[in-house]
Amino acid sequence: MTDASLVLAGIPGFATALVRARLSNGPSNASYLIEQGDAAFVLRVDKPEATRLGLDREAEGEVLRALASAGLVEAPLYSAPSQGILLRRFIPGRTWSPDEWRESGKLARLAHVLRKLHALSPAGRPFDPLGAARRYAMQLGTPRAQAVLEAAAKAYAAIPPATPVLCHNDPVCGNILESGDRLILIDWEYAGGGDPFFDLAVVVEHHAVDEQHARGFVAAYLGREPGDDDLGRLDRHCRFYGRLLELWRLRVGETA
Repeated sequence: MTDASLVLAGIPGFATALVRARLSNGPSNASYLIEQGDAAFVLRVDKPEATRLGLDREAEGEVLRALASAGLVEAPLYSAPSQGILLRRFIPGRTWSPDEWRESGKLARLAHVLRKLHALSPAGRPFDPLGAARRYAMQLGTPRAQAVLEAAAKAYAAIPPATPVLCHNDPVCGNILESGDRLILIDWEYAGGGDPFFDLAVVVEHHAVDEQHARGFVAAYLGREPGDDDLGRLDRHCRFYGRLLELWRLRVGETA
């Protein structure tokens, strides 16, 4: 906890705040529960891997400001992108489990949240999922990674262009927070302009959502029954995301 305390000492008004717990310790950053008086906060501190993974904290800040203006998130209390520091209020609740989508109505609720997000114009920088795949494969430098990258590039080439909107680009269960009667997306480090169906594909492919539930999810998102074109578009994104996810898991395993 010492490093987090030192970071707090450099944030105006938080020198006497207390580090109560480490909430997460991922490849790119660690997050801590901070307490000051009766209020709770979350402090995120980057690791060197954040740069190697291509994370752009300045762009993330633009996204968070756009989201705050739209009323979808609360603006951070303190941000120092060059130092990899972000402080925000703590939101009580719990993140979804990997099988949460199986519960009745859960996917429909998430679809409505994504639809509100995708109604916003792009902010930050365009998200380049194939560029991410190339970065992971290059850093791994193995024949297996190269083979997966080639499969990813082939799958990506089959995806038709789309008008970019503001996307989360990583709506996995750990980034979906139940807070009372609200469903909130958290951790916006990959957010930026992109294809809305990529967000849908992440939900479906990452959590192995079956065909029936996936169809219902897309229907809730579109507000109508999906056609063959819609389902084909989702399938192409899922095929690509599956390869990107494989590279990510290889990459994280390499640095774990």
